[in-house]
Amino acid sequence: MLEDRRETYYHNRVREAGPQYAGFDLPSVEMALSLLYTYDVMLQILGRSMSEYGLSKSTVNVLMLLRHGPPEGMQLHEIGELLLVSRANVTGLIDHLEEKGYVNRVVDEQDRRARYARITRKAEVLLDEFMPIHYGRMKTLLQDLSSEEKQEALHLLKKIRSSVHAHAAESEAQRSIACPTVE
Repeated sequence: MLEDRRETYYHNRVREAGPQYAGFDLPSVEMALSLLYTYDVMLQILGRSMSEYGLSKSTVNVLMLLRHGPPEGMQLHEIGELLLVSRANVTGLIDHLEEKGYVNRVVDEQDRRARYARITRKAEVLLDEFMPIHYGRMKTLLQDLSSEEKQEALHLLKKIRSSVHAHAAESEAQRSIACPTVE
């Protein structure tokens, strides 16, 4: 397995420095760092191919939501809820996609306050070209894992997310106690 300088550096620093801090748990820290590092590596590689098409992970996400969502489009707040970004970010993303001709904004005839984003034919053509390449790259990047290993990793990642969600409030409470506001 290929190990790069960042991985080795952080692994060694955590093992050396971590034990001096209360609450340090080497397996938890190593796993969290490994998840973040793996995400970063995959995003860098997949991001390069996205940028060749003038796309980012957020724009691909929005276009896929719109393509496979309701035919009338989606309200911006719905997109924001699914992307987990602020409304300002969604508005900026939609503005950017509209400028490129990938999205149209549509006003609801029954409720003039409601605005929908709808994918254009131009964006559908782009996705038809890009997505097979994108999915092929994902398959290539993960080809050293068997189907069973991928299912096991998927199960563990879901379990990790569940644990993070279940204990996030507890973690925030500990943070607020440990880091009082400075006046």
